[in-house]
Amino acid sequence: MIRSSAALLLTLFFINFLNYADRYVLSAVLEQVSGDLALDPRREGWLATAFTLGYMFSSPVVANFGDRWTRPRIVALCCLVWSLATAASGLATGFWSLLVARVLIGVGEAGFLTVGPPLIADAFSKAARGRALSVFYTGVPIGSACGFVLGGLLPAVRLSESLALGWRGTFFAVAIPGVVAAALAWFLHDPPRGAHDVPGELHAEIPRKGTIREQLALFRNRTFLLVTVAFTGVAFATVPLLHWLPQFFGDVKHLDPRKANVLIGMTLILPGILGTLLGGWAGDRISKRGIPGGYLIVAALGLGGGLVCLWTAILSHDAALYFPALFLGVLCFMSCTPTLNTTIANISAPNARAMAYATVIFCMHMFGDTLSPLLFGKLIHDHGLERAYLFMPIALLVSTAACVIGVLTIRRDVAKTEQRVTTLIRASQAPKVRPRP
Repeated sequence: MIRSSAALLLTLFFINFLNYADRYVLSAVLEQVSGDLALDPRREGWLATAFTLGYMFSSPVVANFGDRWTRPRIVALCCLVWSLATAASGLATGFWSLLVARVLIGVGEAGFLTVGPPLIADAFSKAARGRALSVFYTGVPIGSACGFVLGGLLPAVRLSESLALGWRGTFFAVAIPGVVAAALAWFLHDPPRGAHDVPGELHAEIPRKGTIREQLALFRNRTFLLVTVAFTGVAFATVPLLHWLPQFFGDVKHLDPRKANVLIGMTLILPGILGTLLGGWAGDRISKRGIPGGYLIVAALGLGGGLVCLWTAILSHDAALYFPALFLGVLCFMSCTPTLNTTIANISAPNARAMAYATVIFCMHMFGDTLSPLLFGKLIHDHGLERAYLFMPIALLVSTAACVIGVLTIRRDVAKTEQRVTTLIRASQAPKVRPRP
């Protein structure tokens, strides 16, 4: 059994890295897959939609088990499911078999991302929770980048003079580390729920019998609802902006497509890592000073500063200005990832955290990036690409406002959650009096 908190964090970081690498490797080899399986653009789009639907609808189901069962075993099973589904993608004989594989990848990855962050939250104290989650979430930019890089390089690797790895072999290759990681996760220690969230004199794990009540209490928690709004606004704005970014720099900034992709990659990966780590560190520092909502303060500053940088990058036609602005904008936006996720951990009861993350995942996809690409496409059609880029970030103002309001509500909501959890623990520790015959 692996009991070290550091080992748990490193293992979950590695799995999160694989999570995003496996997710995006299809995009890198999509042209080859489409050529061999005769897929038209409409079916290519359905492959992305299938992943999102599997991801979105399975997260609450897995989270319900995650708040009750041994979490490392759930992580191991989820990692195994998406890794085997990735390998199955390499065996696809047509559109439908590949579609099913994409749904299963979404199911496995959603289960991991609802259970993984609560595991880290229970393994680290509140003072170090932001930094721990920031390490975990650096797997997002690193894994995403590696998914594209591996998908670009591995198909050309030659196994012999007459045989190359190809897109099928690429799926097999990226699936193997996931099977190994699943085996490691199986032996991780499951830290007591709420060990760092309840008064020290109680010395008890939170009973799981109160899970349903605590899950329902999330919808009466104003700060949780505000964080959900913030995440939804971020997904609504950033997903279509990133999807059309190469076309934007080609059509509006008049850059060569190959040069644009390289420069965009440079301005997304490095600031993504730096912003994620900086956000977690800053949130911990502010919260240590006893300031309520310290993580939300960092998130609000990151969203507001990122929005200014983004609009500067959109309006400027001087590469010496818009690329540094984009770099700083990504850094600011990524600082919100650990801070908002740490806020979710801090405001939800430990025996309902998996459902809290699942609810956010469901809402941000259902009301965010499921709808926004359709709206963005209409804006491009009606007003052109440059004006569409100016309009779409307005959703980030809503996210910023939600974080600011959350700073005002978080103290009361945290106190209410702690009071309910303490009452639940005391009730479970009270001696049971048997009725006299």
